[in-house]
Amino acid sequence: MDSSFFVSISNSEQPDWKEAIRSLLHYFDYAFSRFRTHNELWIFNQAAEGAVVSVSPVLYDLLKTAESYRLKTGGCFSPYMLNQMEAHGYKQSFPFVTAPKEQGEALTEELGGEPLIFHSNGTITKKTKHNIDLGGIAKGYAVEAAARWLRIHARSRFGIVDGGGDIQAWSNGEKTWRIGVMDPFQEGREIGSFSFQNGSIATSNLIYRSWWQGEEKKHHLLDGRTGKPVEPVIVQSTVLAESCLDAEVGAKLCFMDGLEQAGDQLQKLGGRFQFVLVQPDGRLTTGGVGV
Repeated sequence: MDSSFFVSISNSEQPDWKEAIRSLLHYFDYAFSRFRTHNELWIFNQAAEGAVVSVSPVLYDLLKTAESYRLKTGGCFSPYMLNQMEAHGYKQSFPFVTAPKEQGEALTEELGGEPLIFHSNGTITKKTKHNIDLGGIAKGYAVEAAARWLRIHARSRFGIVDGGGDIQAWSNGEKTWRIGVMDPFQEGREIGSFSFQNGSIATSNLIYRSWWQGEEKKHHLLDGRTGKPVEPVIVQSTVLAESCLDAEVGAKLCFMDGLEQAGDQLQKLGGRFQFVLVQPDGRLTTGGVGV
């Protein structure tokens, strides 16, 4: 997942809760990182088109969840971008500032109606040549899993899980969380904040994860409909939602069709959202959907 995690809770009925959460996060990082070989995601990507693959219950649910977001967003969000991401030079963990140009072109074959078919016995038929990058959605899934374990098994009254800026916080009512929105141009400076008791926040940023490929400036946010980096109409989006996965996907959707369409993109997900968008000149746009 290429991220650091911070976890804090009010109390725990499980004395070994830190080790349990550490093991959970290590599992997600090992099994679903695209920067590793011979893990479960790598094995799935190596399967031939048309193969029926037996996967773990977690990968099954992750892939099914990712596909559901692709369908909800009309393909704006897509987990099938690994080939395109690598063609644009993102083949290693950050930090890096330059990437070589790849020989040949990224895979341009259309996905079709059902790139993956999910069977009730826990297997998946892979009906696409496109390889999968779970990236941010695996991180959001891990944040939600850790928070759920702490609420249910540790019985914490309130707490927070922060996975590289993907945050889920909860409270029984005795604590209100205030989460700052940071200035992408000036480290340590807040440009806004959200206050809530139960919810999730995610931020996507074009500045921190960008690099040069030859004479072209590239970044990690691709439009799933085209496989190309989105136009930098904004440089950062921060989204507050009820679930971490909605916030993670929603933060990416805000980049897809320009500043004025951010709310329309978020409406595809349903639910309630608040957002703060930062333009290249530093101006802010704030808004909400369903609130």
